[in-house]
Amino acid sequence: MRRALALLEPHPFRPARRLLATWLTLAASGCGAGGAGGAEVLHPSPPAAPASSAGPEVSRNPPPPRDVPAPDPEASRLFLSRAAARPPAASAPVPRVTALALANTARGEARGMAPLGDVVSLAIAEGESGAIPVRVAPGECAVFIAQGGLGVIEVDLFVTKGAPPALEIVAQDADRGPVAVIGGRGACFSAPGDAPLAVELHAQVRRGAGVVLVQGYHGARPAAPPGGGPPGATPPGTAPPSGGPPGATPPGTAPPSAAPPGAIQHGTAPPSAAPTGAPPRVPPR
Repeated sequence: MRRALALLEPHPFRPARRLLATWLTLAASGCGAGGAGGAEVLHPSPPAAPASSAGPEVSRNPPPPRDVPAPDPEASRLFLSRAAARPPAASAPVPRVTALALANTARGEARGMAPLGDVVSLAIAEGESGAIPVRVAPGECAVFIAQGGLGVIEVDLFVTKGAPPALEIVAQDADRGPVAVIGGRGACFSAPGDAPLAVELHAQVRRGAGVVLVQGYHGARPAAPPGGGPPGATPPGTAPPSGGPPGATPPGTAPPSAAPPGAIQHGTAPPSAAPTGAPPRVPPR
């Protein structure tokens, strides 16, 4: 009876023990659940890839193509459609920055050539053009450059002869952007025959508006190599030289013997192998 009463006697630390036991049970169950299912580990996400890696890299200034580009048909269509009723372009002061750009363009397109007249500065609106008379002497190479200034997005250059409605485009640039060149980098524009050629040079602003500087350059036409072939080519009717190295045997000549000194030449009886002074060898009977 006393033992039962002792068991029923309230203990001052029993509630705290029960609370501690409950907390340990919950902690163990949480660790067990994490061990069974695997503890969740947070990994930092990788940085986002740049937008350019989604596709091939696009260059802002792509290199020029290997083949010569063809002139844009839109440029000639716009030029011929407005050739009959086109007001003359007004002259404008030469901008310093545009003049420096023209000089840099001429260093690459008309290297070693002299200016053909003075620089012409025209203020051209979008869709309009300005005409300049040009005279090309026979036997000379001509290069024409149109350099667009601030506000000019697309400029076209034409060499024409005749007048509307019989206006004929003799040459047209194939460039894109605010610079147009005809006959640059050795592709000379020259007068056919022995008479001078009188033509007109037209600079057209297809997109944008602003000042366009037009300048011509001329120089001696490069002489063609003899026979019309590249330098070092064999003239027509001449036998080409032997393509072998120096000292090689010419065609139709018997080559010298390649045997070392003292070797037996072809068609010669070999000398006796017996030593000097030895008795002659008698064949057995």
